[in-house]
Amino acid sequence: MGANRKTKLPDDLLHDLPDGSVFRAAFESSSTIMFLIDPESGRIIGANPAACEFYGYHPEEVDSIAATQVSLLSDEQLIALLRSLSAKGGTRFATRHRLKDGQVRDMELDAAPIILKSGRSCLFFVGHDITEQKLAERSLRRSETLLRAILDSAGDGVAFRDAQGVYREANPAFCRMAGLPCGEIIGQRPDGLFDRREVAQSVERDRRDADRADLPVSYELDWTGPEGERHISVQRSPVHDPTGERLGEVSISRDITERRLAEASLAKSEGLLRAMLQSAQDCIFVTDENDVLRELNQSFCTHVGLAREALVGRHLSAAFEGEVLRIQLSTSALARKTREPVSFTQRLRPAGQEYWISVVKSAVVDPQGNCLGVVAMGRDMTAQRQTEMALRSSERRLAGLIRQAPVGVFETDARGRLVFANERMQRQTGRTLEALSGLRWLDCIIPEDREEFLALWSDALANKREVDREVRMTNARGKAQWLSCRIRPMTDGASRFSGYMGVLGDISERKKAEGMRSDVESVVRHDLKSPLASVQNAMELLELLGPLTPEQGQVVAEVRTLTRRLQDLILLSIDLHAMEAGVFKPALTPVDLCAVVDALRVELRPLVEGKALRITVHSDCPGTAFFVFGERRLLDAVFSNLLKNAAEASSEGGEITVRLSQEGPLAEVFLRNQGEVPASVRERFFEKYATAGKATGTGLGTYSARLMVRVMGGTLSLNTEEPGHTTLIVRLPAATGAAQDGPPAA
Repeated sequence: MGANRKTKLPDDLLHDLPDGSVFRAAFESSSTIMFLIDPESGRIIGANPAACEFYGYHPEEVDSIAATQVSLLSDEQLIALLRSLSAKGGTRFATRHRLKDGQVRDMELDAAPIILKSGRSCLFFVGHDITEQKLAERSLRRSETLLRAILDSAGDGVAFRDAQGVYREANPAFCRMAGLPCGEIIGQRPDGLFDRREVAQSVERDRRDADRADLPVSYELDWTGPEGERHISVQRSPVHDPTGERLGEVSISRDITERRLAEASLAKSEGLLRAMLQSAQDCIFVTDENDVLRELNQSFCTHVGLAREALVGRHLSAAFEGEVLRIQLSTSALARKTREPVSFTQRLRPAGQEYWISVVKSAVVDPQGNCLGVVAMGRDMTAQRQTEMALRSSERRLAGLIRQAPVGVFETDARGRLVFANERMQRQTGRTLEALSGLRWLDCIIPEDREEFLALWSDALANKREVDREVRMTNARGKAQWLSCRIRPMTDGASRFSGYMGVLGDISERKKAEGMRSDVESVVRHDLKSPLASVQNAMELLELLGPLTPEQGQVVAEVRTLTRRLQDLILLSIDLHAMEAGVFKPALTPVDLCAVVDALRVELRPLVEGKALRITVHSDCPGTAFFVFGERRLLDAVFSNLLKNAAEASSEGGEITVRLSQEGPLAEVFLRNQGEVPASVRERFFEKYATAGKATGTGLGTYSARLMVRVMGGTLSLNTEEPGHTTLIVRLPAATGAAQDGPPAA
């Protein structure tokens, strides 16, 4: 419906209107939407051209339109509204109308009742389309709601002050920082809320300068809030309207306390890391992706012979040159490319020095996977390399010595399997290394000795003990030969058991000499027995022929005592030979050791009194007797040898202590004297012919003593732990309650 169309009011309505012609002229010519509605029926009784055009209806259609076709209200709601407007005398209100094409528009209506000449009333409406305004308002409200949500959820404190410095807006984060409810902040100036003394003078000066320049300003301040001392970062910016007039300023406050603490912690960590870096003995340097040195320590400077100032910020070529530089650049490139550690050893020669450095390079990668550079750590291996070279030289010399040694040398693993044998052992046994390897080397031992040696070897393997044995092995011709076999456990650099090292010495000639000596001794013993018997008989005959003077009787008695002692020694020598052959059977009976020691005091009196020595006996057992199972003559010989050795080794005026005690089924005798056994003979102390420092010593005393103790079921050991003293320990089967129990079973 065009605006040029005329809409006529109904004639009856026109005549019923007061001053109808004037109203009609204004009604039909106005570009403002105007219409009349009967408040009782709710029908449109008149609409001007502007209304018809806006709503999209033809003028002839207006009389047939009910107001409910335009209004979105129901019939009841509309009639109630119309009657209310009539009763109130009109008002302005907003509503929504539907156009003919179905569009819905926001309308602002001014309603006024008109009293017709007939006394009837109708409502006169003037309407304005406010749809765009409502859309703008709704958009503004949405923007304000969104902005408010953003401000309320922001972690930073946001506030707005107007041109007079009064707070007009403040979000919850700002209020929390201030420690005040938002209601107490809005409408107030800062001077009335905060203690300005807590703001540094420099910050205030910056603020004033920024205010004068009308520019944004940033600063930091320390603030005491509800959570204590906090560090706040503030950004303030002026706010202007479109004409450039200053409306005020917005401030954004951020609590950076944790950041400052983290920065302080990071600075501390960096300081500690730098201190560790500088104190490290390893060479450390860091380069960026362009091989420029960014960090290094003093050890690196020392090894390249340059000062820190001449290196930091410079290319690697400032520290290295030639082939060394080429290797450095290529290994750095490889580390950056593979992102894997790169290891190599390099020789440096700064200022006439020589260093061997073991280097490991690793790429430095950030969380996003970007390679930032390379860190290199180098350890000075110069001393180790020199040690390794010396070790290799020593190993070559040792290998030469072992190869040319006059004795057989072999090595076994922890399970006793042979892994090495030198040429001498291969010649001794007539077998190659392959034929001896594993456990086959034990097959060289002749069958008569093999079982006993295997038992000894198994015990040594189980307890990691030494083996010291004389054994017979077959040689290249298949004949038995006597070899001294000494095997010692070995440990590696970490003191862990790793196997055994053994030495085989040919003692065949010594065994022959011992055999000849044994034969000679047998002959001598046999030839001495007859003259001694004759001397004994002669002394008895002299006593029978008597009478003898006292002096003659004493001489005869001494001769008879010495003769019997010599006969006992000859018999003991024969028994020792049987003991060595393993065929001696002792007759064990309870023997009082206290009586043995007392008898030996008399025999040793000349030696003891000549050196002013004291022999002291201590017994842990009750009474004066201390019984053990043994043979009296063997015990006399054992303790005679041991006490004589102790007396000879003691210094003038010294003391020999004999302590008797019982430990379970064993009786223990501790003989302690001043003086130390020479270190050169300690390991061979109980071996046959082992002696040192005695011009007339035969080396048979301790050997025969241990042999006799063993055949009586005991042990004899040496203790040299106490400086300046020697202690021998004899252990024998105790004879406590001997009369009831009898000797131990053989």
